[in-house]
Amino acid sequence: MPQFISKDGVWHPATERVALRNLSGKVREVDGEKVQPGDEYIYKGPDRAALFELFQQKVENFGQDFRTNPEFLQAIRNQGFTSVDEYLKLIGYNAEKVEADFKKKASIVHKDELPKRVKSIEVLGGGQDTAGDAKTRYGGFGEPPKD
Repeated sequence: MPQFISKDGVWHPATERVALRNLSGKVREVDGEKVQPGDEYIYKGPDRAALFELFQQKVENFGQDFRTNPEFLQAIRNQGFTSVDEYLKLIGYNAEKVEADFKKKASIVHKDELPKRVKSIEVLGGGQDTAGDAKTRYGGFGEPPKD
């Protein structure tokens, strides 16, 4: 599930840290270390599911800055404020704190293309025959093979 973080109404991919396995069949370099095929490594970067969502929509982020949102601006005017800054000062908005929190949790990327997908591993589907007759089958339903 994609994870995003918002800064002033604009949504960016959150940072994720996960353990992955090198399935590319080639030696990869990750954070200055060589990772052999089949070895595990730690990925720290933008949330991959969020990147895929942005890629599908052909955008770099979602949302709109609240300072330019017409509904927000009208709501401030209706409350009698003359400017956004006056309203933000009243509610205690701290731009430095928001920026620091955003830098800690978000990953800003500008990608035109996602990395190529690697071939998926073969997963047992429909269970495994463990009755002891050494006829392990892959797949779902149907009749067993005739011997």
